[in-house]
Amino acid sequence: MWNDITQFLNRWFYRGAVLFFPPEGKLLPADPRSILIFSSTGIGDALVDSAAIESLHRAYPAAKIIVCTHHRRMSVVSHHPHVDEIIPLSKSPLSQLQLLKYFWKQRPDIVIGLHLNAEAVPLGYLLNRCAFVGSQEECREMAFLLSHPVVTQDERHMVKIALKVAERAGGVAVEGMIYQVKPEEVIALRQRFPEWTAKPYLVMQTGGGKTLNWRDWPVEGYTETIRWVEAHYPHRVILTGGHDNREAGQAIAAACPNVINLVEKTTLEETAALLDDATLLVSTDTGVMHLGLAIGCPTLSLLHYRNPAAACGPLDFSPGHEVVELPRPAVVPANHEKEMGNIPMDAVKAALVRMLG
Repeated sequence: MWNDITQFLNRWFYRGAVLFFPPEGKLLPADPRSILIFSSTGIGDALVDSAAIESLHRAYPAAKIIVCTHHRRMSVVSHHPHVDEIIPLSKSPLSQLQLLKYFWKQRPDIVIGLHLNAEAVPLGYLLNRCAFVGSQEECREMAFLLSHPVVTQDERHMVKIALKVAERAGGVAVEGMIYQVKPEEVIALRQRFPEWTAKPYLVMQTGGGKTLNWRDWPVEGYTETIRWVEAHYPHRVILTGGHDNREAGQAIAAACPNVINLVEKTTLEETAALLDDATLLVSTDTGVMHLGLAIGCPTLSLLHYRNPAAACGPLDFSPGHEVVELPRPAVVPANHEKEMGNIPMDAVKAALVRMLG
């Protein structure tokens, strides 16, 4: 409730501010010295935004690319090869004041709002009210602070939405998401797990967070697939996931004793290094699914019809990936929990045959 009150007061404060200092949609600089990009939400969103960052870098190779991200997402941005500086941001007013102070003397020439929290929108306005580009839909109630608003509701795919914002700021067409695994991370992973990474393996992500757990595949789906893989292919199966996936990982490992259960045992960087060496990844709609796509690991995406491939799956030009989507029922239930148990197993196995050869 307190957060809602704060946002309400904040919104009306800035509605008053724009009466005296309105956003001015001036022509964007053709040769910017610095571009500040807000990408401050989830892991998957940060990976989606990597395509837009690449688009802007290629359009303005001489510009300094600065990304302001959530302090827990810095590891994602640090693996983008064309980010020059990363600035952490939290919801703390002190963190926001520090950001304003940092740019007080040298304001960024262009400010880009990609996936951003509500508190970041006023910061973009304060830093450059003449060159603040962002999605109207993403900025929601604070979109009136944008000097160059972009209507993105006609785009369904998450990556294309971010790219449309970048292109409004002069960005060029690019091939998709980017996450560049560092060679030393792969070496460290092989040294930590030498007996597993020396042989062919595939990775199964055991689910996402609790908030949208209707996207998760039930344990029975994993166990049936793992037993089938073990019967037909020489690959070991490695399970990954975070603390929200502990019970699923334990249940799968209990039913399939030959799997390697690394749920809660790897960092995001280590999971990325695993994917860099893996034959393929099997994942539902999670940050790790986007990680696999960004790295270029062949990815089998198991998707719910509410988050279909048209919105979050691999782009058309991504080679080696497969999608199995939950069919939309004639009567959509009010409760979507356990629906993913209806993913057609024949389609999953057929996709794995195509991917594993």
